[in-house]
Amino acid sequence: MLRASSRRLTLTEFAKMEAVRLTSEECDALRVLYPEMRVEPSRGSSSHYDLTPTQRIGILCLPNLVVEVRPKIDMPAVLFLVSYACEAAEWFDAQPDLSSGGEIVDMLAVIYARLVERTTRRGLLAGYLEEDDALQAPRGRIRFEEQLRRRFLMAPPVEVRHDVFTTDILENRLLLAALIALVRLPSLSAVAQREVARAQRLLGGVMRAHFAPSAVPAVVLTRLNHHYEAAVTLARVLLQAAALDLGAGSAQGVAFLIDMNTVFEKFVRRALRASLGASEGEFPNKAPLSHMDEARQVALKPDLSWVVGGRIVWVGDAKYKRLSEQASPNADLYQMLAYEIALGLPTGTLIYAADKGITSAEHVVANCGKHVRVVALDLNAPPKAVLGRVAEIAAMIREEVGGKTPRESRPASGLAGFN
Repeated sequence: MLRASSRRLTLTEFAKMEAVRLTSEECDALRVLYPEMRVEPSRGSSSHYDLTPTQRIGILCLPNLVVEVRPKIDMPAVLFLVSYACEAAEWFDAQPDLSSGGEIVDMLAVIYARLVERTTRRGLLAGYLEEDDALQAPRGRIRFEEQLRRRFLMAPPVEVRHDVFTTDILENRLLLAALIALVRLPSLSAVAQREVARAQRLLGGVMRAHFAPSAVPAVVLTRLNHHYEAAVTLARVLLQAAALDLGAGSAQGVAFLIDMNTVFEKFVRRALRASLGASEGEFPNKAPLSHMDEARQVALKPDLSWVVGGRIVWVGDAKYKRLSEQASPNADLYQMLAYEIALGLPTGTLIYAADKGITSAEHVVANCGKHVRVVALDLNAPPKAVLGRVAEIAAMIREEVGGKTPRESRPASGLAGFN
């Protein structure tokens, strides 16, 4: 689809590029592939537009135009965040050629392909799947309704449902689907294409499956598939970034856009969990269901929560956004105050990716004594410094809840139901 004469634009998240020449078809395609990006007519021109991307970084490919959206932070910092968020930081540290240069999509493709190879080094994970079949002899459970509908109860063949031990399971289908999404990108470099193709060959016998970006299934982790965690997590991130095959003809296009909001939230959650020594049940991916109002109509959805004895004892939100020269937006402060009041907590914390206008602060709310703490993470700092700052935030959180770890203060009833 991509032509050798294609024009190329390089944008930076949150930064406006003015007076970009676009055809009406290109303008419409960009609005569909990247609906969050502001595409506004330039003043005094009917064929030029001002483009302002949001926090989604990556690549958009149209027949005559390639748009790359680069991160506001350094590329090594992005790769560190992604690898840590996907539990692959230790492995990533051993890949020195992945720490600089190149397009974000190329770098992620190489990282992911190598991670798939490492994950499947011992062989593909296998499991049992239910399968419906027509056999010459009974096996498993006979499907009597189907036998009557199709065979009028005459046998053989016998309509049965039985378990099959196979490598064609969800975990492997996710790995393969992400590789296919990457290899279909026309802008992928030859080096990245070779790495992805080599990884694809390891998944022979696995069925190709399509997963909509908004409905990528989660995998339940057990001791049997735990070694797949990093690869599956990154596969889900990549599949959620893929928007393929916009249409036919002049409007055809593909996009691959990573949501840095999601990456930053995952990173902060995993890093705090590790610093606090908490389990996933104690520092969950999704907070226990709670509500702002007595009628239980307005659900609370904080990004971060610490759960002790089935009760949220600390709450926080991770914010990756472009901020003005002033302090954190009032709406964020109001949101955190609502969490604190509804949950009966004295404090809550907003954790921002450091930007101009954001400094650490603590706001005491008038007439109620609630505290809203604002902290910033400088993501361009070296990884050890970033994790050190997270450890400082964890220490503040521990002090806020009385200095105890979850295991020290957790009652015997446990936290079932909040994993």
